[in-house]
Amino acid sequence: MLRRISKLGFLIQFVLFLALAFILWLPTFVHPVVPMHIASEGPLYNLLTIWLIKMPFLSVCLAFALVLSLSFFLYIIGSVNDLVARENFLPAIFLLFLLSWNERLLVLHPLLPAGLLILLSIQTIMGMYGQQEPYRQAFTASASIGMASLFYLPAAYLILMLWFSFITYRIGSWREWIISLIGFLLPFVYLLSWLFWNDNFRIGVLSIITSINNPGIGMYNLKPIEISWLLASALVLIITLTSVLNVIQDKLISLRRKSFIMINFSIACVFMVLLSGSPVFYSHQLFFLPLAFFMAASLSLIKKRLFLEIFLLLFIAFIVIIRVIL
Repeated sequence: MLRRISKLGFLIQFVLFLALAFILWLPTFVHPVVPMHIASEGPLYNLLTIWLIKMPFLSVCLAFALVLSLSFFLYIIGSVNDLVARENFLPAIFLLFLLSWNERLLVLHPLLPAGLLILLSIQTIMGMYGQQEPYRQAFTASASIGMASLFYLPAAYLILMLWFSFITYRIGSWREWIISLIGFLLPFVYLLSWLFWNDNFRIGVLSIITSINNPGIGMYNLKPIEISWLLASALVLIITLTSVLNVIQDKLISLRRKSFIMINFSIACVFMVLLSGSPVFYSHQLFFLPLAFFMAASLSLIKKRLFLEIFLLLFIAFIVIIRVIL
């Protein structure tokens, strides 16, 4: 079934994508809520929500637009880098489902704007392949992660993705490492300068320190069904990632290296969840980016896919059941 959907043609898949988006988000448009605030949000997100706190409908519209943008951007990354077929819109459809798994999250929250910047970083890192002196790409990728951290502070751990990718691409020059560090820190330099200029330096720094001063795994206040969801999504990620990893050994080296960028991202997300102290209920959503990619890539690359397709259909059915229960 999923394979047939990927063969329907881009236009039909896009219409299906929009119809699913409307169905999944309709309850939130009927009863809009104000932006979500969490302890690990960054100062840019706080600044953004100041203007939306009294406009819940506009806030939901922005969240909906960000979800659509994230889904479409993930599809572009897969198709531009030849990791999935250009007419295969499943990465976007899968990500839409994953980001809409819980009605409590159908609202503006820090991971949505941060996610767009992280995807920009991923695309830039993939664009490094074959470059002799990828200084510009190293700076753009690291600066994007730094900007994402100003929306969601634990995203700072994702700088590990870029450094892991240097190893993947066998980049041994010290210049790229220094440039990446400068690019990552530059958004924070601008932020601290702005705080100092507005006489809010001490308050701003204390706010950032408070947000990151509780390392560990934030496994509190989770319902049993939400724990089941976390375990199920982790299992699907492991199975699809392993399946793709086994298949790409026979592919072009460029496809192997670019696929490893998503694996690097998944590993960096693990460090983020283990070390940041941010509630797993929120932080695990960044795993949806590689999860949606590996779900689509596994269906596209694996020839004998009957068991895998049934497994993924059951997972999607589980998402629908959770939406009904919660």
